[in-house]
Amino acid sequence: MNQKNTLRKQVRQSLAGTPTPSLARASQTICLHLQRHWQDRPLPTHLAVFAAHGAEIDLSSLHHLLPQSELLYPLCHAGGILSFHKVDRFEELAPGMLGILEPRPDIHPEIPIGQINCFLCPGLAFGEDGTRLGHGGGYYDRALSRKSPDSTSFGIALASQIQASVPHDAHDIRVDHIVTEVGIVQSKPSD
Repeated sequence: MNQKNTLRKQVRQSLAGTPTPSLARASQTICLHLQRHWQDRPLPTHLAVFAAHGAEIDLSSLHHLLPQSELLYPLCHAGGILSFHKVDRFEELAPGMLGILEPRPDIHPEIPIGQINCFLCPGLAFGEDGTRLGHGGGYYDRALSRKSPDSTSFGIALASQIQASVPHDAHDIRVDHIVTEVGIVQSKPSD
């Protein structure tokens, strides 16, 4: 765990220095990569996204770029559990228990995790093999462990957040692809 915490601290310090205009450009480019990715593939009906917090990639333009997909945002619950809710407009989100913009369960219907075709996952760092270093709460590992075997997952990050490998444990769930401002790559198989 110490290796993970050390890397988290290093990445947070590095991301804190990312200029806002650079992050905005990278966010738009990543969203365009995702739109192009689905031009010649079946578009996910239920696409799990996230609201950017801090120096995370802003995916809100996907509402306009992928209007045929239902965008689902995570809602944090006690015990490190996420539920995913259909949100038609990004502006409908409200600050949640961790200060992150979240759906309101009174107006945003929950979609069962097994019905979600694709998960776009935040992370502090990603290994080329799809390993993901999150903030340490295990929320996404728990969610991804319950997804349908037919669904796919994408790690969303800046190219500077990608490393040859990141510290991980047996319970950590890997993502299938990684998307940065440089493009989309399939995760390399682990040794």
